[in-house]
Amino acid sequence: MADLKISELSALAGANLVAADELAIVDDSASETKKITVSDLIANGVTLISDDTIPGAKILFGAGDVSSAAIADSAVATAKIADDAVTAAKLADESTVDLVTTLPASGAFTGQLALDTDDNNLYLWDGSAWQNIVAPGSVNTVSGSTTGEINIVASTSGSTVTISATIDNTTSAAQFLAGPTGSGGTVGYRTIVGTDLPVATTSDKGGVVVNGNGLVMDGDTLEIDNTVTSSATHHVVTYDANGLITGGRVIASADLPIATNAAVGGVIAGTGLTVDVTGNLSIDNSVTPGTYTKVTVTSEGVISAGDTLAAADIPDHSAAKLTSGTIGTSLIANDAITSDKMADQSTTKFGGAAGSDNVTIFPTGDFKGQFFYDETTQDLYIYTGSSFVPITVLSGNLVNAGAYNASTNQMSSVTSAGSSAGFSVGAALPAPAQTNLNHYVVVDTSGTGTGAAPAVALAPPDMLLSQGVGTEYSLIDVSNAIAGQTASNISLIATGNIIATDVQAGIQELDSEKLAKAGDTMTGALGIGTASSIVFEGSTADDYETTLTVTDPTADRTITFPDVTGNVVTTGDTGTVTSTMILDNTIVNADINASAEIAVSKLADGAARQLLQTDAAGTGVEWASNIDIPGTLDVTSAATFDSTITATGLISANGKVSFPAGTAAAPGLYSGSDSDTGIYAPGANQFGVATAGTAALTIDASQRVGIGTTSPAHLLDLNKADNTTYTAGNFVN
Repeated sequence: MADLKISELSALAGANLVAADELAIVDDSASETKKITVSDLIANGVTLISDDTIPGAKILFGAGDVSSAAIADSAVATAKIADDAVTAAKLADESTVDLVTTLPASGAFTGQLALDTDDNNLYLWDGSAWQNIVAPGSVNTVSGSTTGEINIVASTSGSTVTISATIDNTTSAAQFLAGPTGSGGTVGYRTIVGTDLPVATTSDKGGVVVNGNGLVMDGDTLEIDNTVTSSATHHVVTYDANGLITGGRVIASADLPIATNAAVGGVIAGTGLTVDVTGNLSIDNSVTPGTYTKVTVTSEGVISAGDTLAAADIPDHSAAKLTSGTIGTSLIANDAITSDKMADQSTTKFGGAAGSDNVTIFPTGDFKGQFFYDETTQDLYIYTGSSFVPITVLSGNLVNAGAYNASTNQMSSVTSAGSSAGFSVGAALPAPAQTNLNHYVVVDTSGTGTGAAPAVALAPPDMLLSQGVGTEYSLIDVSNAIAGQTASNISLIATGNIIATDVQAGIQELDSEKLAKAGDTMTGALGIGTASSIVFEGSTADDYETTLTVTDPTADRTITFPDVTGNVVTTGDTGTVTSTMILDNTIVNADINASAEIAVSKLADGAARQLLQTDAAGTGVEWASNIDIPGTLDVTSAATFDSTITATGLISANGKVSFPAGTAAAPGLYSGSDSDTGIYAPGANQFGVATAGTAALTIDASQRVGIGTTSPAHLLDLNKADNTTYTAGNFVN
C-alpha cells in the first residue's frame, strides 16, 4: 500500500499485539529508519533502562514471588519481623531451653533457659552467670523437729523430701493425749478423769452418774435393779414407779374391753363368721373361685354361687341406648346393606376445576379405594389413602412404545413395553396387529412417513397409534396443535430464580437475566467452580492460549488491581518492570544482593577530587571536601602535602606528642631510609630515638636524658663506645 504517516495508520488493539509485530525505529548510528520486532524491542530495551529510575510502586510482587535465595543472609532485621509472627513451628529444637547434662560455660543469649536432665533443675543465663530458678511460693528447705510428743523427721534424696512422724510412748497404762483438766495449756499424756467428759443430755451423749431409780452398779457393770421370773406366755403385768415389772398372770377374756363402733376391743364371731381352734377368724362360706357374669348373694351379702349370662337375662332395649363404640363388620350380615342405605357420594365424590387457572380441586378422601370424578375433565381418580391418583384403564389404554425418526423412518428408541410388542431400535414400524394394539410412538425427527407410517409430513411431537388392524398407524397431529398455541397460553412451573408461570413470560425473564455472549455487565459476583480456570484464546485461534488459574487457597484471599493501565508482572516475566514503576526511596539495603556491584557511572557526580564517605550519622553517604580518616592511613609511596598539616588528636593533654609503642628493630615512627631508624616510645611515658636498630637517645619518665644508654641515672648521661659514662657536672669512669 502507499506510504502513510504514522498518525494515518490503522490502530492495532493491544490484545492483538504479538511478538512478531514490527515497529519503525530511527537508527542514529546509521542515520536511517529501520524495523524491529516487538519481542526484540522489549528484550533488548530493558538493558537500556537508566539505573535508579524504576519506582518501587511500579513493581508488583505476588505472594511468594520473592524466593528465599533472593534475600541476603542476616538481612531480615528484628524490626522487619511482625509481632507474634514467629510460631512454634519456626523455632529450632532447644532454641529457648537448652537440654544439657552439664551446664555450658555461658548462654547463647541473656534470658536463655537450660534444663539439667540429670536432676531436672532449671537455670537462667543472666548475661554473666547461670542462675538457679526458684518458683514463687516453692518449698526449697524442709526441717523436722523432735520437740514435744510428736516427732517430725525430714530426709532429702535428690529432689525428693520424705517427711516421717512418730509419737512418744506413754509413761503408764490408760493414758491419752490431752490438755490440762482445769484450763488450756500444753498437750501431754495423762489419765482420763470424770470432768473430761461432757454431761449427757436428752439430745447429746455424755457422762452420767448412776444413783438408783431402777439402776445399780455391780462393780464396773451397770444393771437394772429388779428381778422377776421369766415366762414365754403373754401375761398381764404389774410394775413399780420406775416402770419395772414386778409380777404377772395369763390374760383372760375379761381383761379385754368390748369392741365398739368407735373403739378397738374383743368381739364374738356372729352369723356368717367362724373361728377355728387356733383363733383364726374367717367367713363362714365356700364357692369355686372364678369370673362370673351373674352371681347369687346370701342375706349377709356374701356370694354363694356364680354363673354366666343367658339371653333371657338381658332385658330388651332400643338402638337409642347405643351412644359410643362401633358395630364390628362381623355383626353386619352379608348383603345386608341395600342401595337405599348408601348416602350420596359415599363411594364416589364429585368435583371439578376452579379458579382462573382452571386447576382441578381435589377433595379429602374418606377411605382408601374411594373414587373421585372430575366433572370438568371427565377423569376418574381413586384414593390411595394419601392422595387421589388417576385410574389407568386396564383394557384399551395407550402404551408408549418409543420414539420414531420420520427422516429415516426407523425407531430411534424403544421402551420395555415397546420391545415386548415387537418394536426394535433401527427398524421400521411393525405392521398394526393385536400384539401392538393401542401402542404409540412419538415422532422426534421431522420427515415424510413410509411403510406403516402415514405418508404425510410428520414433525415432533406427532404421535402414531396402532389400532391393531389395517396397514398403517393413525396420526395424532400434535405438532400443528402445538404450533397453533401461543407461548403465553402454555403454563410453566416456576423454579429456582424463575418466577414466571407461562412460557412467554419465562423466555422474557431469561432474556433479561442472561449474560450476552457479545459482552455484558454483571451486577453480582462471578463464581468460578472448583478445578476451573479462565482461558483466553487471544487474537488468533491457534494452539496457544492464556490460562488464568489459582493455587488452591487455604483461606479467603483478595487480589486488588491497581488504578493504572499497564502489563501485569509475573514471576516468569523479564524486562517488563520500568524505572517509573518503582517508587522513589523504595529499594533498601536488604533488597540488594551482597555480591552486587554498582558501577561508578551509576553514582551521581561530585566535585573534582572528592572522596565518597559515610556521613556523621553513618546512615547515608556524602562527597567529602575535607578528608577525615578515622582509622590508620597507610600510604604505600611518598605522601605529598600542599600546605601545612594540622594534626588533631595526636597531641596529648599534657602537650606531648603521643606515638604508639614500638621496638628498637621497628620504631613507632619511621623517618629516613632505614627501616629501623626513627622516633619511638621505649616504655610508659618515655621518648626515644633509634638509629640503625640501636637506641641513640632516651628520655625517661623522670626527664632524665640518656645518650648511648636507655637507663640514664642522672639528669644527663652520655655513654661512650668504651662504656665511659659522663654526667652533667662531672665525669665518671
